[in-house]
Amino acid sequence: MSKRKLVLSVVTAFFIIILFGIVIIEPAEILSRIKQNSEELKGGFSDNVVYDGNHYKLLHPIGEKNNTLYISLPDLEAITSLKTAKKENQLTIRYKDKRLIYDNGFIQKCSQTKDELCGYERINDTIYIPDVSVERLGFQIGFFYDKQTNTVSIKSPEEQAKKPQDQELGLTIYVHKDNVPAEKYEPRSGIYPGGYVLQDEFIDASMNTFNKLTGKTHASYFKYVGYGKPFPKDWAEEVIAAGGFPQVAWEPNNGLDEVKDDEYLRQFAKDAGELNVPILLRYASEMNGTWTFYSGHSEQYIEKWKLVHDVMEKEAPNVMMLWNVFTMPEAAIDDFYPGDEYVDYVGVNIYNVFYHNDKIEEKSDFEDPLRLLDYVYNTYSHKKPIVIGEYGATNYTVTDGKHHDNFAVEKITRMYKYLPELYPRVKFVYYFDVNNLVNAPEGRKINNYAITEKKSILNAYAANVKADQYLSKIEVKPAESEVYSYRDFFFYCDGELYVDYKFVRDYLNMDVKEDRGKSMKVTYNGKSIEVNQENLKIDKAAFFEKREIKGLPLGEILTAFEVENKLIDGDLHIQITN
Repeated sequence: MSKRKLVLSVVTAFFIIILFGIVIIEPAEILSRIKQNSEELKGGFSDNVVYDGNHYKLLHPIGEKNNTLYISLPDLEAITSLKTAKKENQLTIRYKDKRLIYDNGFIQKCSQTKDELCGYERINDTIYIPDVSVERLGFQIGFFYDKQTNTVSIKSPEEQAKKPQDQELGLTIYVHKDNVPAEKYEPRSGIYPGGYVLQDEFIDASMNTFNKLTGKTHASYFKYVGYGKPFPKDWAEEVIAAGGFPQVAWEPNNGLDEVKDDEYLRQFAKDAGELNVPILLRYASEMNGTWTFYSGHSEQYIEKWKLVHDVMEKEAPNVMMLWNVFTMPEAAIDDFYPGDEYVDYVGVNIYNVFYHNDKIEEKSDFEDPLRLLDYVYNTYSHKKPIVIGEYGATNYTVTDGKHHDNFAVEKITRMYKYLPELYPRVKFVYYFDVNNLVNAPEGRKINNYAITEKKSILNAYAANVKADQYLSKIEVKPAESEVYSYRDFFFYCDGELYVDYKFVRDYLNMDVKEDRGKSMKVTYNGKSIEVNQENLKIDKAAFFEKREIKGLPLGEILTAFEVENKLIDGDLHIQITN
């Protein structure tokens, strides 16, 4: 007998034995159904789910059949902490006071019209449970982000009981450091609230009225100024009279070539310096997009930024240089970064809109304002304090001609309620109080972001900014210690917490070297260890794209280097000694 025939005979005999074993163990109808579903049940989904705000890398791919999701029982046990018990041909799955009982693969007294939804599937000796069965235990399962990114979201009964703005916050990693120098006028005990009201006709563009309606004296207001226009001294004095200090969004809308060390630039700087109050200068923001006149020229942008910085440093030391991007696209952001020595604050503009690009098919109501912040926050907050230069939430859009007041209330509440607690490195946040249906240029009259026109939205904003962490006055003597935080860019795998290697490098100040994508060498205080590397793609906060996390086991690293850490109310706190 040839070697090839011998191998085929052995393989055939092996499968006959396996098949015979299945026939003995399982009834004939189950065998038929397993065979059918082994062919029809297909994977292809992301190898992660989102559960209570955290990412999980699954050991088995999620499958789909007849528009029904199937999740492996081992993964469900790891993610949801449900309990299982097996006895002969009976399987019991429990979550608190609810349970599923399977006899020979079928749920007892199943009321589903389709027989296959009353049972589980067995693929390669692994049990897969359909989502409709898991939901009978109280969980909510759905395609995350309208199927476009093929991730599955699981919400526990406890999460569903919360208000929408309080769901799926997940774990936060906090890093505590002492002896951290503060940037210019940086607060350590809270956030400066700010706003843009110059186009709010409902309150006659009055900062004093805005303060009164919201019940909070805002620490700062901003104004757009085109490059070539004089410094807005009269407006700045009005801001000061209203109890705040100015942010100037200074935009070279004729391109970067006009930015020169000339009389105009020097006079602008001198006028700013004469005020003797803090001034946040947001020069040439949103450069990472394609819609500004200075986009796409990163080298020239950096050159002109450094020029402006040097002039301000000499003529107006009260000016804080704010390098401010838009939350997307992310890929181009770092190309425009001028360097730590030329930046005082890093900012990002964030908007929650119900639809992207005025297209009904690009529904974006799922977007979390906190996740829209995470990329810039995680990338830069270890070295610079963070500013949300503009934030707005849609309450009406011409895209569908509908009011979305509840949407605005939910997003505003989520942003302002959780910024002080979860993002301690955010030091300013400015609300964009504008009805763009009236005030935007032609082609952009799409969304109303104003909060003063509708009581429910105004009340939601006022209820959150009244917190003591939202500061009305400049903090004169900031604390020397600082708390950093890190969110979203980590996941659980087989019970271990994996965090992106950049966190280990940037926030824990450890040296990290990659080794062929399978492991990494981590060095700290003269000691080195080799740790496993697990990669995971997670959904970006918007536009149905992906981010990749190159994860390292955080617990193993902290233990190996004897770094002080502890869990407090479900969050991980790490103490770094300088």
